[in-house]
Amino acid sequence: MSEQTLNWRRRLGAAVILALVLVAAAGIWHLAGTAGPGPAVPADPTGAPATPPGDQPSVPELVLGSLGGFEGWNPLLTERHPLQPLLFRSLVRYNDRMEVEPDLAASWDVSDDGRVYTLHLAEASWQDGRPVTADDVVFSLTTRLHPRADRLAAYNLAPLDGAEAYLAELESLDREKAAGLLDEATWEARAQAAYGRWLKRGAVRAVDPRTVVVTFAEPYAPALELFTLPVVPAHAFASQAEALDPENPFHTGRPVGSGPYRLVSWVPGVQARLVARDDLPAEAAPGYRVVVVRFFRDQEELDRAVLAGEVDAGRLSPEAAREVVASREPLRLVEFPDLGYTYVAYNLRAPVLADPAVRRAIDLAVDRQAMVRDLFGRYAEPLTSPGLPGTWWAAPAPLPRHDPEAARAVLEAAGWKDADGDGVRERGEQRLAIQLLTHRENRYREEAAAMLAASLREVGIAVEVRLVDWPELVAALQEGRYEAALLGVAVGVDPDGYALWHSGGHLNFTGLHDAELDRLLEEGRRGGDRRAVYRQVQERLVQLQPALFLWQEIQVLAVRPGVDGPISGSPGGFFWNLAAWHPSDRQPTEPPGAGVEEPAAPARP
Repeated sequence: MSEQTLNWRRRLGAAVILALVLVAAAGIWHLAGTAGPGPAVPADPTGAPATPPGDQPSVPELVLGSLGGFEGWNPLLTERHPLQPLLFRSLVRYNDRMEVEPDLAASWDVSDDGRVYTLHLAEASWQDGRPVTADDVVFSLTTRLHPRADRLAAYNLAPLDGAEAYLAELESLDREKAAGLLDEATWEARAQAAYGRWLKRGAVRAVDPRTVVVTFAEPYAPALELFTLPVVPAHAFASQAEALDPENPFHTGRPVGSGPYRLVSWVPGVQARLVARDDLPAEAAPGYRVVVVRFFRDQEELDRAVLAGEVDAGRLSPEAAREVVASREPLRLVEFPDLGYTYVAYNLRAPVLADPAVRRAIDLAVDRQAMVRDLFGRYAEPLTSPGLPGTWWAAPAPLPRHDPEAARAVLEAAGWKDADGDGVRERGEQRLAIQLLTHRENRYREEAAAMLAASLREVGIAVEVRLVDWPELVAALQEGRYEAALLGVAVGVDPDGYALWHSGGHLNFTGLHDAELDRLLEEGRRGGDRRAVYRQVQERLVQLQPALFLWQEIQVLAVRPGVDGPISGSPGGFFWNLAAWHPSDRQPTEPPGAGVEEPAAPARP
């Protein structure tokens, strides 16, 4: 897997969590990179050499396993990586019960009309000793809308006052440049002018060093999810453009964070070494003084390292998790549902899939339960809608029956018949054939695509599976050059599905246009009884069938004996509270065997 692919994945994954952007990750288990060994990167902000491993043998070290391809530390460029909570804090964060809790923001107020959020910052400092201020928050949020920032991720902030119109202006300038009507210099000047006009609106502004006011164009109920974005220090950069430079030392090995650890060395693709900050109060001091992160090229290598005891904690594939349970390995398994789902997006502009009868027949022909069982065992849940089990907004619905005979009857009634006896139906000159795109490097999706093709062939639908690289799949979706695509989305804790399913959503790749669904999505953003609204959204999507919803995966973290603490998953990953982990004071007294910890029930609003 290339670094370029991983960069795409993480940027899209970040956008998805906040705005239902397409997930760039190739499934929970499959982020793997090709970065080979390189020179160690000193990370001390003063430029002092990194402390080499082994210099403090008496200090307990926690060794984590992580999948490779991690290209840098700046959260403005690499959003939502599981390691970021070690170095960076956000205004708020989610705990293991999916509840919002204060982080850099000690408290916040919301105006009566739901448009204005006033955040009051707690006392906190960067690792270089300077205080975290409101200017840092303003810099962190507004830089994400800079013309040079990742555009898909920028749409996370489109609900800010004036941001939607500003982004539309940027898109227009992009089209003019692509058509040859603007040269690079003219595009830059006009884009910067548009950005300057937006900044003057003051949608994000510092009232004083400890108070930030954020104004949205309309009431925006998902605002707190937006505030889970990591904050970076404004003083670390000469400009916003510099903050977006992937060659800047902040990204390549000298980040300055406000989290519990600081980076002291990093060999890309091999290992990173982090040390607890010395300036934290005793009650905030991490339980492990040193954290070593070992990077692995693929999930199979990480599985082997976890089972061999080479790392203290690491994510496991479903196969490895089943092996642990069957063999009664003395590992602690911690589970947390992935806040996303895998599905087949239909291009409703394609002649075949524009027919509701074809979409209904596909729904009947696919055995979701068998597919999930064969691919994941118990580590995934079959789905009928975007409503994720365990979330407050889910509207559970029974799985449609697997009924190939009924699928054939639906197609017959719609005029799709196999007149020439070749096993593929036709209607007039139109053959019932679909090309299904999915991306390489995710064997679960590759295998699922083959399963789908076999199931649909049984009812007379021909499916050509085409494997492409992730950037090519994204381009096909954006340009509408596809018929069906098997991929994943992340939805986060908040159910806002505007970007994907609203007629005006910038990620509405299916081409779905439904006035009732638009009304519900707009109502859900404004607040009120959101549980009821999003249940109706799910029901409407089941009726319209713009996609075939398949499964939600379950993440599994394996922890070796000797590591203790409140270890749990959260929307921020398994390392969201790693500072609270600590060496065991005593050996486990339980009999050998894998202990499985189910996720806590989520809070209900």
